[in-house]
Amino acid sequence: MSSPTMAALIAAMLLASGCAGDGTSQSVTGNRPPSSAAIAASQTEISSAPAVATESTESTVIQQPPARVLLVGDSTLLAVERYRVLSAFRGFDYIYSAESCRTLGVPSCGDPPLPPNALQAILAADGTFDIVVVMAGYDEWWTSFPNSFDLVVDASRSKGAERIIWLTYREGVGYVGPDGATANEAFVRNNQTLRDKTSSGQFPDVVLADWYSYSAPTTKWLSEDGIHLTKVGARAVADYISRMIAFVQGLPCPMPWVAGGPIDQVCQNPDLHGPVADIKSLYPS
Repeated sequence: MSSPTMAALIAAMLLASGCAGDGTSQSVTGNRPPSSAAIAASQTEISSAPAVATESTESTVIQQPPARVLLVGDSTLLAVERYRVLSAFRGFDYIYSAESCRTLGVPSCGDPPLPPNALQAILAADGTFDIVVVMAGYDEWWTSFPNSFDLVVDASRSKGAERIIWLTYREGVGYVGPDGATANEAFVRNNQTLRDKTSSGQFPDVVLADWYSYSAPTTKWLSEDGIHLTKVGARAVADYISRMIAFVQGLPCPMPWVAGGPIDQVCQNPDLHGPVADIKSLYPS
């Protein structure tokens, strides 16, 4: 074999082995297909490699619109407006309707023209609602209360409400009604009616919010008659209602329990937690 032929043969062998004359590794590119052994080796490597998650589209978090809430109250809830602390209602859209001397299903008390009772206020409210909150009935006698309860619940359901949050009545108080009668007996009996109704199984959509027990340990939330609210009490009841709405919806609390503290990402039942210790620190203005 001549020297040029031998040199060409050696060069071809070096090119096929992928090694440069200086001993360093070189990438070989071109149209030559890989050998069957190389294919098998690369398939084994791919199958043994850990899976890598790829994102083909951006994940979208769908946020539910805030609940539409109808707040129906008598002079006890009216304090929230009178003290100008409506901003303490947080975490939902609302229609607020509170009237002094408002009853539930019977004609309201007071001088003519009488304010619409709770039943009339619910039926007259524009649109539909996810939740109806009732803080009225302090001027409803216990004999008419059971039927009025049914009427208010039916009206709330007719407006689309999936939950009806009903605040219990303060007990052990000296409040005297417009007719001069001591009303504490009615409050005790009406609370018992609420418990009987909600435990009957016929009203699974009614949530009993125990405002009576929640507010019992406080001394500065209530006026001397035991039912009407001071300015700090008006903030407290708005905060309480807001937390109760968040609880029934499984949403974060609208405010922390203490100023600067963490916010519950799933708001616990305020009746189980107990009252906010310092409501002024949460709502200073």
